[in-house]
Amino acid sequence: MLVRLLVSGAAACGLIATDAAALAEPAAARMLKGRTAQGYPIKAVAKGQSFRLIRFEADLRCRDGSILTLIEGGFLWTGTKRDGSFRDAQFGKTDSVYFRGRMSEKGIRGRVRLTDKERGSPRCSSRWISFRATPR
Repeated sequence: MLVRLLVSGAAACGLIATDAAALAEPAAARMLKGRTAQGYPIKAVAKGQSFRLIRFEADLRCRDGSILTLIEGGFLWTGTKRDGSFRDAQFGKTDSVYFRGRMSEKGIRGRVRLTDKERGSPRCSSRWISFRATPR
């Protein structure tokens, strides 16, 4: 009886340790690449139910009629809801980036909007720009 109990306890501890190791192991990050509706490339990395935009470009129209092309990067992680939808706003020193959409196994699709106001220059903004990024 004692031998059987020790063997069962050792087996149970092994199963618990295996499950704990599987839970502690982080989900593998997936690189996502795609294009915006303006034709510029967009990169993101997805991990579990969250993602982070790595880099993208966008054309903004300024109040004086000129066009400003921005290269954006350095975003924080954005979590998704249970259905995969997301909505986020992130702010830099001179710019604001708003994005929303949906993340799935196929990748990320959504829309992004930017505003920028550098000292001594006119305020610039974009309309909502759609984008799609898939695993590569």
